[in-house]
Amino acid sequence: MIQLSLWLACLASIIAGATYFARPQSRFTQHIGALALATHTFSLIQLLLNKDGFNFLTIGLLIAFIGNSLLWFSNRDKDLSLLLGVAFPLGAIIIALNAIEPWDLMQLHSNSWGTSAHILIASAAYSLFTAACGVGILLAIQEYQLKHHKLKQLLRVPPLQVLEQLMFEFIWAAFVLLTITIATGFYFIEDMFAQHLAHKTFFTIMSWFVFAGLLLGRHIVGWRGQLAVKLTLSGFFLLMLGYFGSRIALQILLH
Repeated sequence: MIQLSLWLACLASIIAGATYFARPQSRFTQHIGALALATHTFSLIQLLLNKDGFNFLTIGLLIAFIGNSLLWFSNRDKDLSLLLGVAFPLGAIIIALNAIEPWDLMQLHSNSWGTSAHILIASAAYSLFTAACGVGILLAIQEYQLKHHKLKQLLRVPPLQVLEQLMFEFIWAAFVLLTITIATGFYFIEDMFAQHLAHKTFFTIMSWFVFAGLLLGRHIVGWRGQLAVKLTLSGFFLLMLGYFGSRIALQILLH
């Protein structure tokens, strides 16, 4: 049942991505996106209920679901179909990896509700930052094309001001969740050095400072455009390096 639900979710995500490219303005496309999210939800629930613990691929599945859901809801009043056309296929790859399990990954166990809440909050923060990066990339491409007068090549996206506002909305929400993630991590995780979490904590805190600087610069001097996008991508890279980089090294290369 788990395998079937995962492969159905994978297929639905691929179809949704293709539909957002082919028929971006259609209400039918939004329904296909909703169906893909529904199958993704069902497969995620099946996976969590039937497995003893979770690993970084399972968490990746959760992050993909939250990120795609955020973009799907935002697409109702903003044209983010191009971004969804990329996000759903990427989600399909993560779903497929959970289905085939190409690596013998170490399962993480937690009997503490606090640690479980910490993981869920962190996943939501990563999802929001991922969505912010996707919007930021669209913003940077659109701004570059406008500056170089490549009007015929403009992407099918909302105006620059709308994209920028959406990016910072995602960043603000993610920053709040990241702050809670760091606080709960220090509170609920007793010995971070024994659990090989020192490097993850370092990169996460560095990422927090990058985003704090970005939001402060935005508020005080009005940072925007390419600078804001570069800082967003830099903070996101540090965050992903801290989590997925360490997981890959510990669970795949060294396992």
